[in-house]
Amino acid sequence: MKRTLVMLCFISLLLTGCWDNKEVQDINYITALGVDYKDGQYIVYVQMLDFATAAKQQDSKQTDQAPIWVGRGKGSTLAGALIDLYTTNQQRMSWGHVTALVLSEAVLDPERLSQVFDLTNRSQEIRYTKWIYGTKDNMEDLFSVSPFFQLSPLHSLLHEPKESYAQFSFIRPIQFVNFIRQYREKAATVVLPSLHITNQNWSENLKQHPILEVNGGFLIKHKKLMGWLSRSDLLGLRWLATQATSASIVVQSDEGVAGSIRLGDPQSSIDVIHKGEEVSYQIHLKATGTVQTMYSQVSIQEMKRLTEKALQKEMFNTFLKAASLNADPYGLSLQLYRTHPNLWRNLAEQKEEINDETPLKLNIDVNLRYWGQRKNLNR
Repeated sequence: MKRTLVMLCFISLLLTGCWDNKEVQDINYITALGVDYKDGQYIVYVQMLDFATAAKQQDSKQTDQAPIWVGRGKGSTLAGALIDLYTTNQQRMSWGHVTALVLSEAVLDPERLSQVFDLTNRSQEIRYTKWIYGTKDNMEDLFSVSPFFQLSPLHSLLHEPKESYAQFSFIRPIQFVNFIRQYREKAATVVLPSLHITNQNWSENLKQHPILEVNGGFLIKHKKLMGWLSRSDLLGLRWLATQATSASIVVQSDEGVAGSIRLGDPQSSIDVIHKGEEVSYQIHLKATGTVQTMYSQVSIQEMKRLTEKALQKEMFNTFLKAASLNADPYGLSLQLYRTHPNLWRNLAEQKEEINDETPLKLNIDVNLRYWGQRKNLNR
């Protein structure tokens, strides 16, 4: 009997346990990382959330605002800025829950951006699937903005941009892995969504409530920042982004506003037409439209024509605005590079890939389905 007890005690010493396990409240969880550059110094911002509070919000309605902590570190290098941040850390920090990376305009310089890539790519905790943004706003203010109804900041545009884009598409959110792929592509122009704080649209108990929005995008062509365009200047880009695009447009006639159409399921292709060194492009776009409102008496065919005209105007505006910066968000030169690499190389050497004189033709076809019954409608 004694021998059995001794053996059991000895075996129990060999068993692994959870003695080094950490409770949720004993770890500081970083959910967003921001990088700025001013006066020769890198400034790192981190957003830290209380996951215990976030878990409680799943079970019951919270009456208090979920706490948001924002950390700040500064240094001559990005690593030095992180070390400065760690010096005041009170508990172990976990980077495994970072879902957003925000970069200031000053960091979009190729040399500085390479430090950001080196830091995030070498980390064993930070994932490649995080959302990436640019911004012109103060980073600390950006990370302190809270969503509606005292919800966790994890339910904001910063961390969950897909739901907002699916309902009403403006500038497509991009994940870090896709940004890297396009950023390093010779002939590609990547559009980095820019975050902005606005307090013009929403109020809480008669007090203006700041909220996040995507107000434009930074255009980066083969690692070089070409410029920034506003959301209204980039509206045409959404129709070539993905078939999941869904948005409404206002249709104009000679007499004024004819109605509004909700468009979805866009399908596009790009043709490259060249004669010697002369190159032109043709974009084919098909989309399905649903009439939402009508303000004037028009036929189905007329509404279809007006819708296609509105789409054409929107897409040409984006093309010309971007081409004035020698940027190519539609990926026209990328298509040329894939089909005629030698011709693309010659044009690239002459810096004549894409400009505001590049010939572009749009072939747009809108199928107005689900028309429904309308009174006083000419058929």
